Amino acid sequence: MVLFVKSEQVFLSEVKRKFRGKWVSVKDGEVIAVCDTHDEVLKEIKRRGLVDVYIFYVPTEKEEKYEFLF
Repeated sequence: MVLFVKSEQVFLSEVKRKFRGKWVSVKDGEVIAVCDTHDEVLKEIKRRGLVDVYIFYVPTEKEEKYEFLF
C-alpha cells in the first residue's frame, strides 16, 4: 500500500478535478501525459523512456455518480 503525504494528496486531488474523463500519468509530482485512452498514455510514456510512472483514469462526474469502473 502506498501512503501519500498531504501535499501529494492535494496534488492528486487537483489533477483529478482538472482532468475528468482522461487517462493521466504522473511521475515525481509532475503530470507527464493526459490522454483520451490508456494506449495513448502508454505510448507517450514509452516515447519519453520513462519508468515508474503512476497511471490512472479520472472518472467523469457521471461515472463517479454511478460508481462506474472498468
